Amino acid sequence: MAGYFTKLNGHVYEGEYKAASTLANGVFVEIGANGVAPIAAAGDAEFVIDEKTTLWGLDAVRMHCIYEGTKDHYFVENEFEDYGDKDFDYATYTVPAGHYVKMRAPEKGDQLIMTVSAETYAALAAKDVVKPAAGGSIAKKS
Repeated sequence: MAGYFTKLNGHVYEGEYKAASTLANGVFVEIGANGVAPIAAAGDAEFVIDEKTTLWGLDAVRMHCIYEGTKDHYFVENEFEDYGDKDFDYATYTVPAGHYVKMRAPEKGDQLIMTVSAETYAALAAKDVVKPAAGGSIAKKS
């Protein structure tokens, strides 16, 4: 997974929490007793798909927030920790367990891009409304 905000209504990030385990970049997460982890249950925020596209060669969607929701969920937009000591790939970057996570709760009007599975990509179209899904990805609103 990969993703980041493309338009923000502010630059207020949470950055004081650490990853509970290896954490993909560009997923929806929550803060638990052991740290930051992908959301365990579907979120109630809503986003409209603006475009189906690609990001670093992976299927992706660009979307904007139309409802912030009532649950405390965040979107991971971590700083890449490229120390130059290994091959580096933005598309598969993960936040190591125990490292700080840069994340932000989406606000109405925010725009973001995130990679999705081939199945999710095929099931979505522009103008569809989606919500964060258990595991950190998105699913079409039913």
